[in-house]
Amino acid sequence: MKTQWKIVTLVALLLGMLFALNLVRGLVFERQQRADAVRAEIAQFSAGEQTLKGPFLVLPITETVAVLTEKATPNGKISEWSETSHERVILISPEKYTANGQLAVESLKRGIFEAPIYRSSLILSGRFNLGALTQYERKASSNMEKISSTWGVPYLALSLSDVRGIQNLGGQIAGNNLTFEPGTAASKLGKGAHALLALDVNALNNQSLDFKLNLKLTGTTQLHIAPIGKESHVTLSGNWPHPSFSGNFAPVERSVTAQGFTARWQTSQLATGGAQATQCAEENCASAMLGLRLIDPVDRYVLNERTLKYAELFVLVMFGAVFLMSAMNRISIHPVQYALVGAALALFFLLTLSLSEHIGFSKAYWIAASASTLLLGFYISFVLVAWQRGIGFAVVLAALYGLLFGILQSEDMALLMGSLTLFGLLSGVMILTRKFDWQGLNKSTVMQIEADERLADETE
Repeated sequence: MKTQWKIVTLVALLLGMLFALNLVRGLVFERQQRADAVRAEIAQFSAGEQTLKGPFLVLPITETVAVLTEKATPNGKISEWSETSHERVILISPEKYTANGQLAVESLKRGIFEAPIYRSSLILSGRFNLGALTQYERKASSNMEKISSTWGVPYLALSLSDVRGIQNLGGQIAGNNLTFEPGTAASKLGKGAHALLALDVNALNNQSLDFKLNLKLTGTTQLHIAPIGKESHVTLSGNWPHPSFSGNFAPVERSVTAQGFTARWQTSQLATGGAQATQCAEENCASAMLGLRLIDPVDRYVLNERTLKYAELFVLVMFGAVFLMSAMNRISIHPVQYALVGAALALFFLLTLSLSEHIGFSKAYWIAASASTLLLGFYISFVLVAWQRGIGFAVVLAALYGLLFGILQSEDMALLMGSLTLFGLLSGVMILTRKFDWQGLNKSTVMQIEADERLADETE
């Protein structure tokens, strides 16, 4: 009965360890949420993730529609024209579009948390090829309808997701300088800036207009650019060594080194779908995107979270190792001693988390692993009544910490390395216990252990 209660106690102890590990896991999630909140706060005081669309040539047009209707009067039916007017804009995207950008990235800190902030210098250039303006005018559907169109002052519009990031914006079109004002003046483009053109709208018929804009833009974490032209070329470079290229298109050329990155994209209207090739759709203008995110591949919270995925298995393996060594050496271990071993293993994960917030994950991991290995090696040498056994346990534990670190650093090989490690551990246990008398453990060995315990109680 006494042995059965020990087994029940060990099971309860394991459940308690799982609860403690879940508390550590919850702490990792809480700290990660706090880090995300701080990044959002930094973005609020600087500028957020940026999405750039444009420039577009905007042609405002006022259409007056006269409809011939019949009206009943005391003198009979008469016909008269009733007029209504409404305004709309035509958004013309470039025939050719080129965007070249240089990003200077730095990390902005608040306490122990930080977020990458970039300052970019963008040169946007290209050409608008316009046909006859009459192609954009609505035609009367019957003889009962007349439509007259009046063109307004054309302007250039640039859409940005966070206009607070605009530090400077200027340029030229058709040799004329542009002066930008807040707002896109076109609801479908959202926030941004626009510049009126010093050109008569009638002079735009069948014309080609070359443009070049200089934009200094700041943002946080992400920069996306819409490939708005029939043919678009985008080149981005910067000093961040860990870019994640995102959007709808992969770069045709890329180079990433420890000093920074360079990437080039090339698209055509066949790839983008052609929706923005000559005229933007009414509801959505240039939905295709390309660009990058500035990521941290060794994010301490992500690595701590990945480490904790192996926590339960780690604890079970170490408990199994202690049990196996005690069984093979006919040594009785009290549940409190198991509890102390489990607490030391759980504290490894907590130490790694807390230290990584100040000195980086790798250093924190090895400091916590060294402390855990030395403590448990010292303690186990007394529990198992031999310093050689304590050293052996410490060597096994250090090897497991090394294997776990290798798995964490090689995400693509994590499953393979984990599977091979488990297979190696199982093979080692089977080889070591191939001649072990498990039946004897259930009978004579247990009786001997209980007899030793009674003798110790009587001696006390």
